[in-house]
Amino acid sequence: MGKSLKIVAAFAAVAFMAVSCGVVSFTGRKQMLLFSDSEIMALSDQSYAEFMSTATVSKDAAATKMVREVGTKMVAALESYLNKNGQSGALKGLNWEFKLVNSDQVNAFCMPSGKIVFYEGIMKYADTPDYIAVVMGHEMAHAIAKHGNERMSQQSVMNLIGSAAGEIIGEKKGAVAQNLFNIGFAVGSQAGVLLPYSRKHEYEADKIGMYIMDIAGYDVNAAPAFWEKMMDGKTAGKSDFLSTHPSDEKRIAALKEAIRTKPEL
Repeated sequence: MGKSLKIVAAFAAVAFMAVSCGVVSFTGRKQMLLFSDSEIMALSDQSYAEFMSTATVSKDAAATKMVREVGTKMVAALESYLNKNGQSGALKGLNWEFKLVNSDQVNAFCMPSGKIVFYEGIMKYADTPDYIAVVMGHEMAHAIAKHGNERMSQQSVMNLIGSAAGEIIGEKKGAVAQNLFNIGFAVGSQAGVLLPYSRKHEYEADKIGMYIMDIAGYDVNAAPAFWEKMMDGKTAGKSDFLSTHPSDEKRIAALKEAIRTKPEL
């Protein structure tokens, strides 16, 4: 790319950032969102179908029931809160579903369309409704905060600056969009995760997840307690959930501070 074209691409990126802004529910943070909900959901459904085609659904009826009950209760509370507060747009395209799969991996993830998957391995830590709500809220938060779309958009702008103007933004379908989706939503491996979200997104998901717990009637103090429990168990073996959801003293301290300063919802 010539120097002049790079300048054009840079200005185009700035223009997209200026006009393609979203606002994160609960926190009010502004974000750049270049991709439509329909595009994101189509890619999400495709990736989820591919994952479930190789996964084995858990036969643990009690654990499956608990995951579904907590998820259903949290979704009902979340939808009621967002609708009441004029933020129903955050729910666009979401079609919530809860699965427990047969795997000893300590992991869980949520697709942007609201498909949430728990692995049996995480249930030894998420062994109460409050602890399940911690994981559920955190993963739901990534979906309603559109973190994947945001990272996908950021990657798109980076690619735009390094290539011909319009090549990425103007060609959102096919392999280009799929590659960006894999980066943005970190999907594609057996764990359902390839790359961790940024630390900023993780902290935000922790906070929003705690808010969702609160409006659903779960004990928010279970949030830092859960991460402390996960840290204690980390010495017993590698946790995929911890490797992609960094848990440390600073994170736990941030959660405790968020609980201390939590507004009335």
